[in-house]
Amino acid sequence: MRINTVTRVLHMSMIITVAFQLISSLLMFVPEPGKLVTYETVLFSLHIMLFGWGAFLISSIYAMTRFAEKDAWGRLVPWFSKKHRAAFFKSAKEELPGVFTGNLAPPENRTALAGAMHGLGFLTLIALGLTGAYVMNGVRSDGTMTQDMLFMFEMHETFGIVIWTFLACHVSMVIYHLILGHKHILDIFERIKIKWK
Repeated sequence: MRINTVTRVLHMSMIITVAFQLISSLLMFVPEPGKLVTYETVLFSLHIMLFGWGAFLISSIYAMTRFAEKDAWGRLVPWFSKKHRAAFFKSAKEELPGVFTGNLAPPENRTALAGAMHGLGFLTLIALGLTGAYVMNGVRSDGTMTQDMLFMFEMHETFGIVIWTFLACHVSMVIYHLILGHKHILDIFERIKIKWK
């Protein structure tokens, strides 16, 4: 089963927006009223206004395209379906020992375990976007926040840590697949061919 153009474009868009969000979160400062605008505050504006909403929009579009294909959605989010949950647990039981013995399933198999792991990262991105949007729309003009905003800000930071961890594990697994000779893992980066007619 080949990766389609929509998946490839959305994946590349997520890489760009998420990479910018993670890097900018390390360098930016929240602007303070009356203070000089610096590159850190410009990064903050880009973080929330352009790439933040961009990442949320891309995640939402991806969710809608997957939700339209019930099996694809069930593979990403198996927790609410008895059939997909059973496939996930069966896949996990068969595949997890192979992680430690170098016997990973080839990426083109698109197993239930791999799908659910991608789904967890994807759901965390949506949670990150929702908590960030909640905080952005609730900060007062003087920069202060209510208690619920502070809580959501802490949740946003927590989901950020989860995404850093997910990204480190994701890249590590890609490298592991390459070491094992699974070249198809890079199919997602294949040149995008768009037919205009």
